Amino acid sequence: MALSPMQPHPWLQPLHRRVLTTIACALFLAFETWYDPGGLFFWLMLFATAYAIWDFFLSGSYRGPA
Repeated sequence: MALSPMQPHPWLQPLHRRVLTTIACALFLAFETWYDPGGLFFWLMLFATAYAIWDFFLSGSYRGPA
């Protein structure tokens, strides 16, 4: 039995939800950069923001219907 690739979550299909989620991560990252650069939450938000950009916009997981 082959493993199926992960499917994108239906709630994130509209572009505006993906953009707002990424902006929220980036704003939290900006706050952590100002407040405590190099702290635990700085690194968590850095990776969360990078992953959001990759998954939502660069990986092609959320392409429209073909």
